Amino acid sequence: MAKKTVKKPQAVRPRLSRPVAGPASSVSAPLISTLPTPSSSRLPSALMSAIPSAYTSEDEDDGPPAKYDVSTIPIAKLRLTDQAPSAENQAVEDVPITAGAAENAAAVEAETDADLEGKGKEPVKPIQPFRFLDLPSELRLKVYGYHFQGIDPVTDLSPDNYRKVVRKLFLLRTCRTIYREASYYFYSRHTFRIFPTHPGRFFKTRRPLLARLKQHQRSAMTNLELRLGPGFNKPPKCWVVQRKLGLKECINVRTVHVFVQLDPSVSWLDGFRKAGFYETFSSSLLNDILAELPNVDTVEFDGYESVRKNCPIMEALQAIVRDHALRVTWGPKNGWTATSDNAANMNAMHGAGSGRVVINIGGNTVNGLGPGSIIAYDNGIVSVA
Repeated sequence: MAKKTVKKPQAVRPRLSRPVAGPASSVSAPLISTLPTPSSSRLPSALMSAIPSAYTSEDEDDGPPAKYDVSTIPIAKLRLTDQAPSAENQAVEDVPITAGAAENAAAVEAETDADLEGKGKEPVKPIQPFRFLDLPSELRLKVYGYHFQGIDPVTDLSPDNYRKVVRKLFLLRTCRTIYREASYYFYSRHTFRIFPTHPGRFFKTRRPLLARLKQHQRSAMTNLELRLGPGFNKPPKCWVVQRKLGLKECINVRTVHVFVQLDPSVSWLDGFRKAGFYETFSSSLLNDILAELPNVDTVEFDGYESVRKNCPIMEALQAIVRDHALRVTWGPKNGWTATSDNAANMNAMHGAGSGRVVINIGGNTVNGLGPGSIIAYDNGIVSVA
């Protein structure tokens, strides 16, 4: 007898009903539940059809997935906002992450973890920079003095200025206050040469140093130098006092230093210069300079040891200073004093002692001469030791 095969009844999956728009009915439409209905529910099918859901079931979601659905967006691209990423952001995000970017991200995460672990501890205060302008002005001036060390005491046009001077002046770019203080300190504490003497392209330049500076820089100067000797046979054309030098703007200049490098009247220069030319040129140049400076009151003479105090060029220069009724001082290099020449020139002039008469006014003697000794030479020169 053949066995009778009994088929098991298949479980019918309940389907959710959708609201269908129909003609207006007096019967009110069933309320739509806001709660999601699970796909496999044990509720009777009649109850499920009576309370339709607004969410689609798995069977009803047969179309293609949404472009920005949660299930299709990678976790790395999720955002807290509900807006879809723009085209620009999408283009940037599609760039693959490099090894360097991964290392940076790991470092940021490590710092974030360290910050989280350090919660509850007292935060470390950042180190505040030192406020230079809080110092008193006296201390700031001392700092400027240390900063400008290494610059020659006499500033002239020279190829070394960029290495020695210009780099030091970068300090003036800090702020307005430091610019005013440091620039005044630099221009008032250094001596500036009126006409260039450095051999080369600067010696015959048409723009001396003073002509290259600004008015407020010239007004801060207190010392100028005139160096005589270079170009004794043919001085440069730029060695002339004119308006572009700005000497009238040097209102704080009180002292003019005159440095004589050589005596053009010595015999070994015969044939290289015209007698008396450079003496006249130098005295005329000094006269024009003193006439332009409004507040000068002192002229300091100095030179090399070979230059005699009573040589023709020195006598011509001293006569110009006396005409302007200015005070005369003597520099430290040569060894001149108000009453005598240096020891080397005196020994060279009177030789072994012949042709001189010494009248000792003082008591003690120094190098054979007592203080206040009057020396008369056979050439008519009289000096007091």
